[in-house]
Amino acid sequence: MIKTSLLRRFFRFAGLATLISLGVSSCGLVPGTSVKRIPPGYVGLRVEMYGSNRGVQNATVSTGRVWYNSYTEEIVVFPDHVQYYILTAAKDEGSPIDESITFGVGGTSVNADVSLSYFFNTEKIKDFYGKYLKDPQEFKATLVRSETRNCFNQKAAGLKPEDIVGNKQGELLTSVQDCLNDKFESVGVEFDSVGFVSKPRFDAAIEAQMTARFQAEQQAIAAKAQLQVAQAEAERKLAEARADAEAAKIGASTVTPMTIRLRELELQQQMIEKWNGVLPMYQGGPAPFPTFDPKAAAPQN
Repeated sequence: MIKTSLLRRFFRFAGLATLISLGVSSCGLVPGTSVKRIPPGYVGLRVEMYGSNRGVQNATVSTGRVWYNSYTEEIVVFPDHVQYYILTAAKDEGSPIDESITFGVGGTSVNADVSLSYFFNTEKIKDFYGKYLKDPQEFKATLVRSETRNCFNQKAAGLKPEDIVGNKQGELLTSVQDCLNDKFESVGVEFDSVGFVSKPRFDAAIEAQMTARFQAEQQAIAAKAQLQVAQAEAERKLAEARADAEAAKIGASTVTPMTIRLRELELQQQMIEKWNGVLPMYQGGPAPFPTFDPKAAAPQN
């Protein structure tokens, strides 16, 4: 009797548990409800999948824990911070597949590893999703790369291969950034920067031509520099010669009897300072003391 009562009680509780399990969703307390946590630095976009409000026209941006009906709604998560994307041929950086950009320039093609940074304007996420129906990863994997390639093809059309690695590289990258913003800024995606990760790659023949042209330009620059040095040296020597000639001319114009007499007295003073007090001996007595005085050398009448 006791065993029968226990069995009835057991089955009663088991049946109740079964009913509860059938009425409770694995994601929420109400069938079809789910919860998604929006981490810091991200926002959630509520999208109506069915009904008269289908789409994102009445969507709201939420943060924190978001409860939604998984049967009729979807929460799409967008980053609220700058995104960095490297389109490179290397398999150990960015994507495991070759995502480098190839575009035309000067009748040939160039392959380049490109870095991008962009962010989503959270106030326009509705417009973005309403137009493209893509989450951030789908946008990155498809539209970003294809539109970047298109912009490079457009903006590099009038350039030469050497321009890509020369003084017009910065101008090209800025124009590509402007091109991407023209395409996406209206729906809330703004590009902060576009750059080359490494030197763009050309065909071997083009590389050889560019190298030869660069070497010739460097030699011309070196020759021009040497010529400028030689000209500067010649001008310096000419200036010195002119200065010496002018000094000699000035010196000659200032010679007067007074300056000659002053020089004679200076020489005589130097001889006196060096004389040891002994006059040279000649037959008939000592020689007279030497003098530079013209009057003293004159014969006596």
